[in-house]
Amino acid sequence: MRQNKVQQRLLKQIQATQLFDASDHVLVAFSGGQDSMVLLNWLTQQQLPADLQPKVSALYVNHHLREDVAQEEALVKQTFQANQQLAHTKIAHLNWDEQPTVGIEAQARDKRYATLIAFANEIGANKIVTAHHETDQAETILYKLIRGGRVTQLKGMQMRTHLTDKIELVRPFLGLPKAQLATLLNAPLEAFITDSSNADNQYARNRLRNRVMPELVTINQQAEQHITEVADQLTGMEYLLQPEIKRQILALEDGSFDWQMPDAAIQFVLQEWLNQQQVYHVKAQQLAQAIQLMRNQSVSTGQIALEKGDLLERTGRSLRLRTTD
Repeated sequence: MRQNKVQQRLLKQIQATQLFDASDHVLVAFSGGQDSMVLLNWLTQQQLPADLQPKVSALYVNHHLREDVAQEEALVKQTFQANQQLAHTKIAHLNWDEQPTVGIEAQARDKRYATLIAFANEIGANKIVTAHHETDQAETILYKLIRGGRVTQLKGMQMRTHLTDKIELVRPFLGLPKAQLATLLNAPLEAFITDSSNADNQYARNRLRNRVMPELVTINQQAEQHITEVADQLTGMEYLLQPEIKRQILALEDGSFDWQMPDAAIQFVLQEWLNQQQVYHVKAQQLAQAIQLMRNQSVSTGQIALEKGDLLERTGRSLRLRTTD
């Protein structure tokens, strides 16, 4: 089958990154939406090269958060039944003790991934594959930038991420803008689900998608690509910085750390050090207090209270973490 340039470029990228091959069993995180419908059809109907064609299964999660989910689930059932290339399929239902009113998207995502991992373990799938694309990536990076946080979070989503020791999350479309996904198929989609909640601009991500991103594209048609390129550069910079970060953490632990470095550099080291000790929820204000404590020449001891009863303690020139465990 003759392939267009987008198809050829995607296959070359998958081969180069060894994202998946014929030895893998991939579980498609299927929503029934346009993007995941393209992903499912591309993996099962496009006759991928034999050395790349994985075994494919699919899971749909009914979140029970919208009124139109019954129609959505009906289309999913029809899609699964019509696709003879799928090894395993499942329609899972999320149960809520109390339906969330805040943080809905985050809670639904956490439950969805837990369901995906459980089904992958059940059927022996070693990779979960999603249809996230370059447009999603740009939105994610902008959202994290606006929300605030660590600069390393601006790397956005990665093409591959380990979810467990045995299961990897892969995103083969991450380098493609949404507009190019349809070109991966030799025939247009006959049906797909349009999530009615995507038009609800009370959600911050929807406002970015529906209002901000289109406006940025009017300024520069390559806005999405440029945003994701910056994220790629941050990934490269972090990789190069790793030896220096390790050196600075050793200095922190042996009491020879230079507390006169710029605050932003110290905060970066402290965050990495705390992450290594599985302490993640530390506010920038708490890190600033720790820096001030360590720079104060009139004291040799002191404490900064963190969440869950953890403490940062100064003893002389040394800073230690005392946990409640």
